Amino acid sequence: MSKAPALTVAQAEQICRVIGDTHNGLTGSEIGRMLAELGIADVDPANTKWKRLYNALASRTNGARNTNAVYDLIFYCFNPARGINDGARYRWMMDEVNRILMLSGIEVRDDGKLHKVQAAETLDEIERRTRSLRNALIGAGAHPEVMKCCQKELLVDDYFHAVHEAAKGLCDRVREMSGLSLDGTRLFDAALSVKDPYIALTTLQTESERNQQNGLRELLNGVIHLVRNPTAHQLRIHWNVNETDAVEVLGLISYLHKLLDNCAVVPRLS
Repeated sequence: MSKAPALTVAQAEQICRVIGDTHNGLTGSEIGRMLAELGIADVDPANTKWKRLYNALASRTNGARNTNAVYDLIFYCFNPARGINDGARYRWMMDEVNRILMLSGIEVRDDGKLHKVQAAETLDEIERRTRSLRNALIGAGAHPEVMKCCQKELLVDDYFHAVHEAAKGLCDRVREMSGLSLDGTRLFDAALSVKDPYIALTTLQTESERNQQNGLRELLNGVIHLVRNPTAHQLRIHWNVNETDAVEVLGLISYLHKLLDNCAVVPRLS
């Protein structure tokens, strides 16, 4: 996006609380390293982590009247490379920061950049939106695997990440069933091969049954092509997913999980 909106002082404080969270935020040494790399004076290193961050920002931004420096922290923390070693912490911080940024109509995504979303004006609106997609999926009878893969993202109404996580969940499911370590289309092509399958929807004895197997494989591949970059496994960063889109795509993923429920694991010769 061309220009990020100005954040309020209250938003800046809450973001510092997330990044400096006692259990899920950065460690004290990580905060010190971040401030040094960003050229922000560490004016209060003995204070609690979030207050240390907030006071450093206040010093940098002339009494916290200008909160643009908060974005420096966000871009630093959510550089995609930082999520490699501790994905759970990275995702938790991103989810919590996005709850705050949603009030300004933006969110940070897995590419480490800011993207526009529909702004929420109040905390009640945020909570309503975070529940809406989950309730829609429950009402549609979504497969438990979809709910499991999306639960964390749904809590912050993050349609983009919810769809991506559910697509990854299909790969995880097929890997677990087949024992293969491949990913994406290579995984589905190998696991659901008609000639040498690892898992099978039917007995594959007739042309109709083989067509069903091919159809399942092609549907799985279609979801991966739609949601994920099949070569770099990166998010399609310019696809803005609204709630209607999310419900429809997640409904398809749910249907694919139900088909996988009916698949049999083919015994392999040792």
